[in-house]
Amino acid sequence: MLDRAKATFFCTLTAGLIAVLLTACNPFAPKLEDIVVDRNAVLGNRKHIAGLFDWFRSSYELKDTLLYGQMLARDFQFSYLDFTNNNNVYYDRDIDMRTTFNLFRAAKSTSVQWQHYVYADTLNSDTIAGVERYFNVTVVLDDQQIFRSTGSARMQLRRKSKEDYWQITSWFDKSDF
Repeated sequence: MLDRAKATFFCTLTAGLIAVLLTACNPFAPKLEDIVVDRNAVLGNRKHIAGLFDWFRSSYELKDTLLYGQMLARDFQFSYLDFTNNNNVYYDRDIDMRTTFNLFRAAKSTSVQWQHYVYADTLNSDTIAGVERYFNVTVVLDDQQIFRSTGSARMQLRRKSKEDYWQITSWFDKSDF
């Protein structure tokens, strides 16, 4: 009887140890790597103007208003020409953020592809720049509603010092949206 109790105890103990080892080590799980990922390398380095546009593209592809908002200065202003009323329409940062949030929430996918520069003026300053660049935007709401637009964005950029990130202070939109 004592031998049977010992055998049962050892079987139970062995099964318990195997269960603990299997839960602690999943042979099908990928191993963690000790690689530190630089978000500037993945999303775009906003210390450079080209990196700001990469960051912009990433924010649209990921539909992430937190990324998008980091590009906009506190005094940001969006504007476009209303052809119907023949006047410029202006939005401040809060309205632009709310509009972009609603767009990202409603869309199945969004993408922006930046094309060539019309101009990029950085000769006079390391902290202020003027840029105009062509773009293509695609917004997919569902399989039946896909919106495409082309145009250019004329932007004023600012940063505190050469070591800081560029931010958009104004954007005049010249698209066919």
